[in-house]
Amino acid sequence: MNFIAGQCTTDPTGSEHDVFFQDALNGLSQQQKSLPSKYFYDAAGSRIFEEICDLDEYYVTRTEMEILNTYCHEMASYFGGGMTVIEPGAGTGKKASILLSALKKPKQFIPLEISDEAISMSSDNLSKQHPGVLISPLQGDFTNEVDLQRVSKLFNQQESRMVFFPGSTLGNFSYEEAIGILHNLKILAGESGKILLGVDLIKDRKRLIAAYDDKKGVTARFNLNLLTRMNNELGCNFDCQHGFTHKALFNEQYSRIEMHLVATRDQLIRLGSKHILFNKGETIHTENSHKYSVESIHQLVSRLGLVIDDRWQDDNQDFGIFLLGPSK
Repeated sequence: MNFIAGQCTTDPTGSEHDVFFQDALNGLSQQQKSLPSKYFYDAAGSRIFEEICDLDEYYVTRTEMEILNTYCHEMASYFGGGMTVIEPGAGTGKKASILLSALKKPKQFIPLEISDEAISMSSDNLSKQHPGVLISPLQGDFTNEVDLQRVSKLFNQQESRMVFFPGSTLGNFSYEEAIGILHNLKILAGESGKILLGVDLIKDRKRLIAAYDDKKGVTARFNLNLLTRMNNELGCNFDCQHGFTHKALFNEQYSRIEMHLVATRDQLIRLGSKHILFNKGETIHTENSHKYSVESIHQLVSRLGLVIDDRWQDDNQDFGIFLLGPSK
């Protein structure tokens, strides 16, 4: 991972491909086959996700945008001028744009993305909307502590930093993994920095399942696009039209939505020099989306020496944005 202010460069060794291959091989070699959800977001996946955000059933983005538009100035009141804002997984930058407009003379915005295409998308959009803010895209993986330790060393440790982590992305990780992610966000924020965290809250199960299995089949396309990406980038031979179907369910034990791809028939899938057997009905577990209560968020962040300085929710209590800071 290399960083130049205002630019991003990829590692010429091709290690990003190698990591994708190894992650896929590890996941598909397990008894419960799985793939990391971070690989959803190639250019095509990012475009499909934008479609998901506009669906009637998918309340998450719509509700979070409503909270941001209503309370962004209240959120900004916690910060002085000259802030550096870092957003891991910035996407199109729509949410960051609302926040940047409310902050007092923000110094710099850093979209941190694993995908070159996503970096270009957010950087181009925000450069046009906020010409007075230095947009410094950075390629890296927010799940990788080594990456983020390197990133942290690029900053003046005295400068004011805020990590913006909206979109309920934390819910994609197990409880212990979420602790690791928050630890990584703390590294990015620095000793005195703050984290603005989006969290999807527990609610009616039918609404939850509908949000991840919409009538138009857009979420199904999003899920299946992961197999298309593997065909294109890893040379696999998935039948993306007829070989797998999309399934969403709510796991009560872990308080999470799970997305799976279900094999419609017995099939043998090529991955490099390996061949992986799928039996009819066998699934690939592609995503978790854990749902939280305010109390469970409090318990989670306290394990990292963080406290909830403030929080903002919609009228229906569907979603929350939490301002986290170091405990006094």
